[in-house]
Parts: sequence; structure tokens; C-alpha cells
Amino acid sequence: MSVIGEFCGEIIKIIFSMTFTGSIISFFLFILKPLIKDKLPKSFQYYMWISVVIALMLPVSRIIVIPVSGSSVMPIKNEQIIPQITYSSDTAVNLFVCWQTGMILVLGFHILCYVFYVRRLRRHNISAERQETELLNNLLKGKGTLQLYKNLILETPILIGFFRPAVILPDQEYEDVQLRNILMHEITHRKRHDIFVKWLLIFVGAVHWFNPMIYFVRREVNQACELACDESVIKRFDISEMQQYGNTLIAVAADSIRRTPFSVTMFEDKKILKERLAAIMKHKKYSKRTVITAGVILMIIVCGIMGVSTLRSAGNAQINSSYVDNYPLPSDQKRIKEIELKKSLRDCYKNKITEAYVFLSDSDDEITDAYITVIGKEEKPDSEMQRGIKSLASEELKLDVESIYVDYIDFESFTSNQK
Repeated sequence: MSVIGEFCGEIIKIIFSMTFTGSIISFFLFILKPLIKDKLPKSFQYYMWISVVIALMLPVSRIIVIPVSGSSVMPIKNEQIIPQITYSSDTAVNLFVCWQTGMILVLGFHILCYVFYVRRLRRHNISAERQETELLNNLLKGKGTLQLYKNLILETPILIGFFRPAVILPDQEYEDVQLRNILMHEITHRKRHDIFVKWLLIFVGAVHWFNPMIYFVRREVNQACELACDESVIKRFDISEMQQYGNTLIAVAADSIRRTPFSVTMFEDKKILKERLAAIMKHKKYSKRTVITAGVILMIIVCGIMGVSTLRSAGNAQINSSYVDNYPLPSDQKRIKEIELKKSLRDCYKNKITEAYVFLSDSDDEITDAYITVIGKEEKPDSEMQRGIKSLASEELKLDVESIYVDYIDFESFTSNQK
């Protein structure tokens, strides 16, 4: 396999390793969700999905190296059949090009959509009223700055902008309580760096565009993000304030539905709204002990899954090592040893030989004889060099000196024969 083929094959293996580990953790969390839905804080449920993002971005099984001693490798008998995932040079390159093309298209699509959307918003942005800006600054309490705009084409309040975030509201009048709740919600998104998480999800989705599980994960994380944000806003509210916050969500959702009555996401919006309202009504304070215990259990499970992935990778590496050393691949084995011996001869006698050619013969999958042709810079090497070449070949190939045959050709004779 060429260098490019090996590089492409290694990248594909890393991507598959990450997507396998991330999918296993995702599957486990989807099963766990109904059990912890009302028993653990929404913020904890949101951040537990970060473990999936880490697994999808970090090739754990490639970073953690488990040492395997040579003596611990069990020999593999000739009659054993070992399934191996291998790639030819062309296949590896084609897979890499296909994966990279998909990633660029998916990521480029999101970036272009974002750029056009922001430009469209900016053309219709108008400055917010003075009392609205003052309320925003009071809620920020001097911790950072946020721009505030109103927009004619916007359907629902949003927080937008990675480096210079801004809150943009639909161009309509809100009651004081509603405006306060909306701004608190968007400020909480900013404090929690949710914009960064959403862009990270887009990037991860582009890297693993071929894995359908990623699209369910992105949707689940976005939904968990809103629930966690609601929880953070209302954690110090009394019953009346929680009711007002829920009414604000209903009012904002109603405005959005009236403006887009035939939206394909209308049902999903209703479903998410229902879950958010239910979460607000069921909100309760959780003890630190509960959160810490849940965190420890989650970390143990995630580390266990990643550990299994690491052991699986190490096991494959161990099998591959045994496969190369013991499984009958005479042509590949001989070719590798021929190249290694040829390189060793050139390195050892670089001032005395121009080139060396090596041919190995085998019987019953074992190398029995070595035939070496040395193109020397002189007519014939001295006896010390002759003994050195045979000794080097004997040591490299683990053969007796009597099984090594060496021919010597001076460079001038070789070139004249070539002509």
C-alpha cells in the first residue's frame, strides 16, 4: 500500500473507531433517558450528552495505548480463520475522498445557510427601545455585553453570534414580565456557552455525516439544551413566577405558529413546548448528593464503554500482530524482509555499494535460503566485507550462513549490461 493509501486507511479507521464508540454511548443514553427524565436535573441530563460529543471527537482507543508483550501473544495456527478488515490502497483513498467530500458538503451547507441567514437578518434589524436595552443591561449585571435588536422578519427571539452575540426579538410589543423572561432565557444561553455547543454539534455532525445516529443525537442535545436553560432560569422562581414563565413560552410559541401556520416543524414545536411546560411545573430542587452520585455513575459507565472500545482496539492490534507474524502470508512476509535486508545493507555499506537486490525462497511458510546480489563500487569487495554481508543477512533473517548466497557485480559491469 502506498504512503497516501496508508494515511487514508488510518484516518478512516480512526473515524470508524470514534463513530462506533459514540454510537454505543448514545444508544445507552437513549435507553437511560426514560429512567432519569424526572429524577435528575435537566442541566445534568444536558451535560451528560457531552460525553457523546467527546467520544465522537476523541479517538480514545487510538490515544490510550495498552502495552502488549511479545510473549503474551498466542500463536495462530494455520487452519484458523481470522476476520480482518483491510483496505487496498485504492479502496482506502476512495473511502477517504468520499468521507471528506461528505464532510465538506455538510459543513459548507451549514456555514452558507448561517451566513445568508445573518445577512438577511441584518438588513431588517432595527434598534431596540431604550427601556428594553436598559432592562437587558440590568439583567447582565455588568457581566459582559449583549446587543439588542428587533426584527420584522423574525418569528421567535434568538441569541445569535459567536464572537459578538446579540439578542434579536420579533418586532412586537411584549409585556414587562414576558420581556424579562425572554431576556433571562437568552442571557442564560450565553452564560452557558450554548452557541459554542451547537456549532460543535454541527462540526461533529459533518465529521460523522454517514452515521444516522448523529442526527438523533443533535436533536436530543438541542432539546436538552432548552430544558436545561429553562431550569437554570426558574431555579430561584416561586410558583407564581414559574407560571408566568410558562405563559411566556406559550405566548412566544403562539406567535411563531400564527406566523408560520403550515410549518413542517409545527408538530415538533408543540411536542417540545409540552415537555418544557411539564418540566417547569415538575421543577424541584435536587440535593448535591443526588447529582454527585449520578455523575459518578455516569462517568463509570462512560469510562467502561470507552475502556471496552480501547480493549477492542488493542485486541485487534494484538490479533494483527499475530496475524503478520504467524499467519501464512509468504509473499508479503518475504517482500517485507527483502526490503528490510536491502535497506540494512545499503545503510551499513553505503560507501562501498551502490545497490543490493535480495530474493528469498521459502518452504512450509519458512524462509530457507537468501540470494543477494550486491552492486559494488569496486570490482570485488574484500573478504571482510563479504563476511560482514553474510553475517548481517544471517542475523536479519535468522538463517545459517551456509543458506545465504551472495553475488558481486561492480557498477561499471552492471551499467554496461543494462545498456
